[in-house]
Amino acid sequence: METSSTEPIRPNPDNLLRAIAADADACARGDNERRGRLKIFFGYAAGVGKTYAMLEAAHAAKEHGRDVVVGYIEPHTRPDTLALLDGLEQLPVREIPYKGITLREFDVDAALARKPGLILVDELAHTNAPGSRHAKRYRDVEELLHAGIDVFTTVNVQHLESLNDKVSATTEVVVQERIPDRIFDYASSVELVDLDPDDLVERLEGGKIYGTERAETALANFFSKKNLAYLRELALRRTADRLNRNLERGLGRAAGDAGDDVLVHVSPSAGNATVIRAAARLAAAYHGTLTALVVEPVDDQKPSKEDARALHANVELAEELGAHVVTVYGDDLALQIAQYALSGTISKIVIGSSENSRKRTLPFLPPRESVGSRLAKLSCTADVVVIADRHEARPASSRPLTARFKPTRTDFAAAFLALVGATAFGLLLHEAGLASSTVLAVYLMAVLLGSLKADSFFYSILVSPLAVVLFNYFFQMPRFTLTAYGLNYPFTFAFLFVTSMVVSSLTIRMRHEAQMNARKAYRTEVLLETEHRLQEANGVDSILSTTAEQVIKLLRTTVVIYQVSPSGRLLDPIPFASGNPDEDVTMTSLVGDDERAVAAWVAGNNKRAGKGTGTLMNTRCLYLPIRGKDTVVGVAGIVLADEDLDAFEKNLLLVMLDECGQAVERERSAEDAHRIRLKAEQESLRANLLRSISHDLRTPLTSISGDASILLSSADVLTDEKKRAIYTDIYEDALWLVNLVENLLVVTRLDNGTMTLKTEPELVEDVIREAFHHLNRKAALHDVRVEVDDPLLMAQMDGRLIMQVIINLVNNAVTYTPEGSRITVSARRAERGQQPGSMGLVAVSVADDGPGIAPADRTEIFTMFYKGKNVGSDARRGMGLGLALCKSIVEIHGGTIAVDALPERERTSPDRPGTVITFTLPAVEYEADHAEAEQRAAAVAAGAYDEGGGA
Repeated sequence: METSSTEPIRPNPDNLLRAIAADADACARGDNERRGRLKIFFGYAAGVGKTYAMLEAAHAAKEHGRDVVVGYIEPHTRPDTLALLDGLEQLPVREIPYKGITLREFDVDAALARKPGLILVDELAHTNAPGSRHAKRYRDVEELLHAGIDVFTTVNVQHLESLNDKVSATTEVVVQERIPDRIFDYASSVELVDLDPDDLVERLEGGKIYGTERAETALANFFSKKNLAYLRELALRRTADRLNRNLERGLGRAAGDAGDDVLVHVSPSAGNATVIRAAARLAAAYHGTLTALVVEPVDDQKPSKEDARALHANVELAEELGAHVVTVYGDDLALQIAQYALSGTISKIVIGSSENSRKRTLPFLPPRESVGSRLAKLSCTADVVVIADRHEARPASSRPLTARFKPTRTDFAAAFLALVGATAFGLLLHEAGLASSTVLAVYLMAVLLGSLKADSFFYSILVSPLAVVLFNYFFQMPRFTLTAYGLNYPFTFAFLFVTSMVVSSLTIRMRHEAQMNARKAYRTEVLLETEHRLQEANGVDSILSTTAEQVIKLLRTTVVIYQVSPSGRLLDPIPFASGNPDEDVTMTSLVGDDERAVAAWVAGNNKRAGKGTGTLMNTRCLYLPIRGKDTVVGVAGIVLADEDLDAFEKNLLLVMLDECGQAVERERSAEDAHRIRLKAEQESLRANLLRSISHDLRTPLTSISGDASILLSSADVLTDEKKRAIYTDIYEDALWLVNLVENLLVVTRLDNGTMTLKTEPELVEDVIREAFHHLNRKAALHDVRVEVDDPLLMAQMDGRLIMQVIINLVNNAVTYTPEGSRITVSARRAERGQQPGSMGLVAVSVADDGPGIAPADRTEIFTMFYKGKNVGSDARRGMGLGLALCKSIVEIHGGTIAVDALPERERTSPDRPGTVITFTLPAVEYEADHAEAEQRAAAVAAGAYDEGGGA
């Protein structure tokens, strides 16, 4: 079915569903996490009525029950506007002394403390006074929006960053206070406050906007009818353009409808800001992305402070306009731009006219081909756009000759050693009778070797003519004069000069490029190593410390890391010293209250702050948030020197911090999943315990109550033998209940984490014999033995718990073997530990010659509630807790427990493979003289326990 061109465009259902889901999530998070809504009252000049319209809208909102507060209104001499302040709550302004005067500024802290539903903040593009939290008022507004406060504000069209050049070109007035276009484009709503220019001029002449003298000056300059008509048209167009962008953003773009990506070259040129703004407008018009390319030279010469400051400002402007900043290295500007454009999806390349001019390499050489012409040849897939920037400036990669050929001591030393060495060696060859061509090769080799150590191209200019002079003076006839005869000498000298110049210059350039590539490769290697180390890190603290170490490797500067807890609380800082002796910082100054306050602001607002930013600038560090998917998991403080980070280092740093945030979030997600899994297991355990207790307690309690009822009702008619049998049944059922309760108590302590070990050296044989006093009475029907090779064998243990392990193992053997079976409890010293200083292990085994355990069941017997398949009448009463409890107790002692069949030589019958359960404990070395050892052994041997007769 075809759709007619007049049919309205239908929204994409998937986009609508995503929008509804996002709104639902916002509602679910609650008001504390809801981002505030921004409404801009937009005009084209002062006096059109923006503030008046904003105050009227505030009164209407208050009538509808909104909590409205006036945060800041510019002082006006307009009575109609001031009258609208009546009836509205006003926050006190913040007074800041500056150069002998008092400046009145909006108090963002008071607004956050009051936290109204709606606040009015006039003049969005205002520059705050020095000492304020933010350099710009629009950053104050962004903080209010982040806190969930709705904001009404005002702004004029000339304050939009992307339109600044157009406004200044027409009005001849450069507006210094500007806001990024993203603030305007992503505002919740924009209300255009329009007024006919003739009416505005009439108001101005009537003194309703400015005083008489200021009004006359304004009418003669900025407020001319021509300027006002142009600004009004610009405001109308920009408002319509915003509506179109929002419509496209809401409807979604068709699949495959990729826009034209734009690449702009960023340099320190004064006119580069104009080029960047034009590129941003071009990217917006073509619905593409904007990439800002910085081309750094390969030499080691640092730019001047003025150039570095200008480049940093232009890079920040590109970032404010939504550009992705990339740094490449090379001396050929056109080649570097073209290569990057060809490697991506760039379809538009934007450069300034000052960069496109044809320059001379040397005064006597013809001008080089312009950058634009070379780009058109090199980048066949992209259009080249040259913007008139009206500035004469050199591009960033074109160093002045004084910088490129600035001599250093190394240049002089390399030239001196090369020429002296070549001359001395040449004299030896000349005395040996070799031809002068050999000496010529020696000079070329010496010049080449010297260029490997030279710093600048001054070496080439110095060494090339001197090599010609020395070669002529010492080796050409007549010798030791500067006179030369023969037609071939000029060609020889020219060959030596040109070859020396070219070879040395190329060598120096290649060495600089190799050094730059090595630095770039090192930084990239640090990034890759960071990813690998973060994957191996275990725990949040390890992840953050690993990130700090990698940042130090990248930037060679001190780092301070703050962890943000899942509840949003900023934890104590951890400083990581770089070891750089040039750093003039102390750790106490980096973790002071002022620094912590900035880090807390970054954690709460998810934005960077500190040195080098427009927010809380008076700090020692640049503070960057370490972001997870939805939250801030930490804050990194980077100690900066006077110079700022270059674009390449900044990009790598942000990538490293993003990887750190993702790793922390994965770790916390894994911890949450582990806690949820443990909680589910605990809930399952409790449910199983309740089911088992309700079922298994019924049998012994019924038996006890039944036996007691018989004794109460028929004691006179029962024989003594029958009474003894009933008493025995009651005792055995009560003993079973006691053992069950003991096991349940231990399981409960293990489950809630309240189990505390009280380990101390214990004689193993003493613990075994003490455990035998608490065995099932039916153990007397079995052949229970103790075999301990060393009566002084000791182990580190909690005797009470290990005695419970032995009781459970022996009772288990009694339950699952027929009467008369042999049960042996043995203890021996196992192998010593592999690590130096290890005391070894003690192995305790409980063996029986019963029917044994099937191999398939051996892996299950230590599982909670597992009762086995060879279940007799006594076993049916068990809950399957005993062996699982033994395993838990042994493991918290640091030991292991395992099950196996009896060795064939120890079996009493071929059809009875038997069972051996062995657990280990840490051994304890002891020192005792022989007399004491013999006394202790004799005391043990004289005990009341009969090894042959059982318990």
